[in-house]
Amino acid sequence: MNPILKELTGIEGKKHIVTSIEYDTPTEKSQDVVFDSVRDILSNGLDHFSKITFDVEPDGSKVKVEVTENKM
Repeated sequence: MNPILKELTGIEGKKHIVTSIEYDTPTEKSQDVVFDSVRDILSNGLDHFSKITFDVEPDGSKVKVEVTENKM
């Protein structure tokens, strides 16, 4: 983990950590890979998240996934 992020997440108290990842998805198959990964995360670790989004650009060239984690 990045030292800056480690320091900030190490501060005690309830927090929500938002991570945004943008994938280049030139094919529908590459979009499906990202979607399947998000679905697996939701199936296996739903208790760890307060929100997860999956957005495809209108032209299909990019997929953006945003995850909000609950941390104590």
